[in-house]
Amino acid sequence: MKNKALFFLSSLLIGAMAFTGCAAIPRSSGVQQIEAGAEDSSGESYSYAAEGPAEGADAREIVDGFVEAGRSVAEDYAVAREYMSTDLRNTWRGDTQTLIYEAFNVVNGADANQYTIQLEITGEVDAQGIRTNYPNHTTRAVDIKVAKIDDQWRIVKAPNGTMLEASTFTKIFAAQTLYFYDASYSYLVPDIRWFTSGSGTTTSMVEALLKGPAPYLQNAVVSAFSSASQLVRSAVPVRDREATIDLNSDSFTDTTDNTLLLMKQQVEATLTGLSSVDSVKMLREENDVNLASDDSKIEPAQINPSTQDTLIGVSDQDLVYVKGRSIIPVGGLPDVSAYDPRDPAMSPVGNSYAFLNDRRTQLWGINDQGKLRLELSGQDLIQPSMDVAGWTWTADNGAKTPIMAIPEDTAAKGEARPIDVAWLEGANIDSFRISRDGARALIVASEGSSTSVYVAGIIRDAEGVPRGLTDTPMKIYPEVPVNTALWDSDSSIIVAKLEDSEAVEAAQITFEGGSEHLQLLLGMIGIATGVGGGREVYAQTKEKLYTRVGNSWHELDDFAQDVSYPG
Repeated sequence: MKNKALFFLSSLLIGAMAFTGCAAIPRSSGVQQIEAGAEDSSGESYSYAAEGPAEGADAREIVDGFVEAGRSVAEDYAVAREYMSTDLRNTWRGDTQTLIYEAFNVVNGADANQYTIQLEITGEVDAQGIRTNYPNHTTRAVDIKVAKIDDQWRIVKAPNGTMLEASTFTKIFAAQTLYFYDASYSYLVPDIRWFTSGSGTTTSMVEALLKGPAPYLQNAVVSAFSSASQLVRSAVPVRDREATIDLNSDSFTDTTDNTLLLMKQQVEATLTGLSSVDSVKMLREENDVNLASDDSKIEPAQINPSTQDTLIGVSDQDLVYVKGRSIIPVGGLPDVSAYDPRDPAMSPVGNSYAFLNDRRTQLWGINDQGKLRLELSGQDLIQPSMDVAGWTWTADNGAKTPIMAIPEDTAAKGEARPIDVAWLEGANIDSFRISRDGARALIVASEGSSTSVYVAGIIRDAEGVPRGLTDTPMKIYPEVPVNTALWDSDSSIIVAKLEDSEAVEAAQITFEGGSEHLQLLLGMIGIATGVGGGREVYAQTKEKLYTRVGNSWHELDDFAQDVSYPG
């Protein structure tokens, strides 16, 4: 990711100076599959063939064959259509939805000549490549109706979409990253989608980009492309590693040089993630797009920006830095020992700090000038998280509206603001962390014996003031018990269930679907990880502090508690 960002930023600076052809964008149906012999985005080829119906096949064999035919998308799922009547094959769409299953069974339906495909699914992908995962043992039923046509059984009624066995899905589909901006246009926020690998991937990615962000990011991120933007034709050709995006004239209504550069930056960041694309060219109905001034330029937006490699912690009732294996007192701060500080946080930019008192009933802040102030009183506060815009976030589980955001400058922006989130009503907030780009919140919430992990976009007004979280969060299903979650990169997290008397197994989870379990540690009561390459993972027990070396925990000579990376 780091190398990708460096390459992208350098190419952007060059492109801003010589902008004879701006960025290029692709369009096609959102979920496509590439057929035998086609080359995928990693340069590898993969083929998956399916057979049409056998002469005289019985009704059950037709239904089974239709499910298997979902593997083949050649000529718009031509093989799957062979199992259908003429009327259905002319209206059915295979690209609207892909159900990912572990097992399926076909049973007789309620009516004659009707069958029900019973699926145990792990997830589904929609037409824009948005993947929704489901917990283990989730089921879905798909009803199919058949009839005899010219003495052959054929499907006459079936819902749009296909079904793929999980191991087959991972061979045909691959995770790709679209990028949208945070509200300040300072950061590019990843939006992970799933598309079939092959020559049509660029088209699918650009079409999805033009349609906007996934639901969990809507109104939390922005696009440089207007809602009127469309491709002139459903194709984004790639020649000599350059993708050409031909957009309609409405895409450029009222655009300035700044807008054009932002458009180029956004689509270039998205497409250069493919191994087949090094650059992009943007056209306006087959004509070059030129800047009004050769001197126009923008500040490059950051991708997966690193946190500082110095942590904040507590030792002998004082705030300390933890850097590598050294414990260093934080200079220039007021004496905070009277509050017995716990769960400190450090701003990702500047030198501001926040911490709780020992009873977790007060949140104190220290600004850049070293001034201490009481920012919030509550009953059951959780560890604060500080964002790039200067807001400090926490949750008070004793309050009716638990999530709170406190501005850096209370004189100008007022006191702490409750953030009402309807889908968290009645839940206990166990962990709440803001992403490095400030656009997303990572939340662990429990209700009774059930614990859930969410990622939701942060909705801010034109002045950057937080107003809420998006209505449809992305839900993550860890394989380990959880009561805390931390950002490990802009598209990966580390989760664990901290417990002082049990062996704790933390796990790293990527939004692309991968996971890695960390070595068990007895009595782990704290864990810290930072965004960026080379950031160490720290773990804490009651009396010891550890760093992760390989997949083992290495004990440090010195001890600090409640260590946390900036953010």
